[in-house]
Amino acid sequence: MNKKLKAILAILAMSFINLAASATSPALATISRNFPEAPSTAIASIATLSSLTAVPCTILSGMIVGRKVRFRTLTALGLVITFLGGILPVFAKSVGQILVGRAVLGIGTGLVAPIINTLVLSLFSGDDVPRQLGRNAMSTNIGAVIFQLLGGYLCSYSWRMPFLAYLAVLPVLIIVLLLLPEPDRLSDADKKRLDLRQVFTWHVVGWSLFYAAHMVFFYPFVTEMSGIVLRNQFGSATMTAIILSICTGTGVMGGYLFYRIHRACSKRTFTVGFGFCAAGYLLLILSKSALGLLCSAAVFGMGYGLLNPTFTYYLGVPLKPELRAASLSLYHIISSIGSFGSAFILSLLRHLAGSEYERFSFLVGLLFYLASAIAMLFPSPRSNEVRPR
Repeated sequence: MNKKLKAILAILAMSFINLAASATSPALATISRNFPEAPSTAIASIATLSSLTAVPCTILSGMIVGRKVRFRTLTALGLVITFLGGILPVFAKSVGQILVGRAVLGIGTGLVAPIINTLVLSLFSGDDVPRQLGRNAMSTNIGAVIFQLLGGYLCSYSWRMPFLAYLAVLPVLIIVLLLLPEPDRLSDADKKRLDLRQVFTWHVVGWSLFYAAHMVFFYPFVTEMSGIVLRNQFGSATMTAIILSICTGTGVMGGYLFYRIHRACSKRTFTVGFGFCAAGYLLLILSKSALGLLCSAAVFGMGYGLLNPTFTYYLGVPLKPELRAASLSLYHIISSIGSFGSAFILSLLRHLAGSEYERFSFLVGLLFYLASAIAMLFPSPRSNEVRPR
């Protein structure tokens, strides 16, 4: 098996478990019922806390991977910690103990998160980069579909059972240890050349903040869907799992189409992606049945699946090789803060607006996605050019 095929298989395996946390999303409402004393923000944090605790480890990963520690070694360590943190809530007796497990989970995912895209940018070149980014998005969403359906099914037995989805980390760990190739080593000069001023640039910080804003308005789809389904008597946790699986299922299509849409639309791929997200949220706001929610999930998923590789491409490709790991770490840090802060930011916006509307978060998200779609219709000619390093 040649190096390129090994790289493809190992990276796809890592991407497959990238959204393993989605297995727990259908269980949020059930967990809330089992722990009625827990505040809603604590329940929402079950889905988002790992994004916060990932921050310091993401910083560490970007600083040392390929410099102090081999890619394969650090990835394996991150996967082991991910497995342990993912399984811990199975034995929890309180929401606090669940959150401890999610905090440990974040340590592992924080180590691995910047490595996946850094490997793509380091091991591939030319048209192989957007192709592999599209494959990654497909693999991530296929994994999420499986985890969500499995989580919804297991939730019917116990709120603890969906956390067993993290057993899937073990075969990925084996694949990484056996197949993952090491990128070319940096020269001694490049290892010493890391200057944080070259990382904290408008290019890196700007794209990172934009993606973080996207995460703020994406997460209500994950954290609030189970409540909408149960309150409106559209079904059980299984229906929530199906809705979320439809979203990630069409996300597979979005990832598959990324290379083709990008070749045709260049940076206006963002407009296509944001447009799908806006249309999905509009359908969700208007939906009065489970069928309507399924339709909205299908449309929204297309946009979400398309946007992820688009952001990574325009952020990462122009960077110098020695800056990619640290820059992608900063990208994941800022986006993780956006993910974790989503519930709190939207709660604050709801308070400021004085709104009791059940789907307020999706209304605000609709406005954001519409504005973003329109703004990206008119990128500057210079910003449309991406020159790989």
